[in-house]
Amino acid sequence: MIEYLKYFFDPHHLFSVRPGAMQARAVLILLVIFAGLIVAGIIIKTVGKKTPDILKVKGLERVFHLTLTIGLLGLIYLFFAWQGIPLLAARFWLLIIIITMVVWLIFILKYLLVQAPKQRQTIKQKRQFEKYLP
Repeated sequence: MIEYLKYFFDPHHLFSVRPGAMQARAVLILLVIFAGLIVAGIIIKTVGKKTPDILKVKGLERVFHLTLTIGLLGLIYLFFAWQGIPLLAARFWLLIIIITMVVWLIFILKYLLVQAPKQRQTIKQKRQFEKYLP
């Protein structure tokens, strides 16, 4: 398995426009990962509907869109890899999907850890001020 991962992520193989057929085990692993992302997104969407905190709902919506988009892109890639379409089955698409997911996740974490607490503090101060208005 380790040898296959070394081969899978070898730069010559990774950036080849006509890579060899993907092993059935790799297809199965990627299928489980991408389908798991879609299922996780659906679970996050249902949990988000029950949450009363609007800022948390916005954060969960962003995570839902991330998981659903990356999961669908991954399944589309797997279809092309399974069919053996030369350019669309290239392994560098996986690299692009992973980089996109990491960048998107950074923006979501920035929102959840930096922007949402600031907005929550602003809302708290506004409510405190409006409490004394007639």
